[in-house]
Amino acid sequence: MPSKNQRNKANKSKDLLQIIILVTVLVGFIGVIAFAYLSKDSEPVKQAETQISYEGQPMIGDANAPVKVMEFGDYKCPSCKDFHDSIYPQLKKDYIDTGKVQFYFTNYQFLGEDSITAGIGGESVFKQNPSAFWKYYDVVYANQQDKHTEWATPEFLTDLIKKNIPEVDAEQVKKDMENKTYLKDVEADNEMAVTNNIQRVPSIVINGKVLENGLDYENIKKVIEEELNQK
Repeated sequence: MPSKNQRNKANKSKDLLQIIILVTVLVGFIGVIAFAYLSKDSEPVKQAETQISYEGQPMIGDANAPVKVMEFGDYKCPSCKDFHDSIYPQLKKDYIDTGKVQFYFTNYQFLGEDSITAGIGGESVFKQNPSAFWKYYDVVYANQQDKHTEWATPEFLTDLIKKNIPEVDAEQVKKDMENKTYLKDVEADNEMAVTNNIQRVPSIVINGKVLENGLDYENIKKVIEEELNQK
């Protein structure tokens, strides 16, 4: 018959074994969770097939650039302003101005009736003078107001155009906004966003690939470089 000391040692060994097994299971579980999390982060793009049309969209950069980058944006969206202020300048310096990227802006105006008005204003400027569109893009985001207020009115936007884009007929743009001349163009852009399952703004599409996070410049660079390396 085992002595008391032997029984105690046996019990301690049994307890130690149970602890080791429990710790092993927990470590394995944590490892699975960590792998899933890291795997998600390492997938910066959705590989779903997209139906992107570049025809008739404002574009800046070399028309022969091998990579097409499209932003879906709303002029009233604070995150779109963040993209314009912090990401777009880097993208322009590194890739647009160096002839590697064609950059497109497409309306996804849904944050209010005046979002639609701002979109129509952009279409009107673009129809008059395609290169002047990018001044409109800059000045509207530079003067963005609270998204909960109706600020992107024909009067407000016309005043911005008069002060900052003299090469455009501001009064004609005002008429186009008031008459909703290019409403169908904005609606067509919005429909393209919905068709391609674009669920947020800004959304960035690079050669047909939708990025999960349009505000992560490192992801944007990574996907652009991957596309360039395939050319």
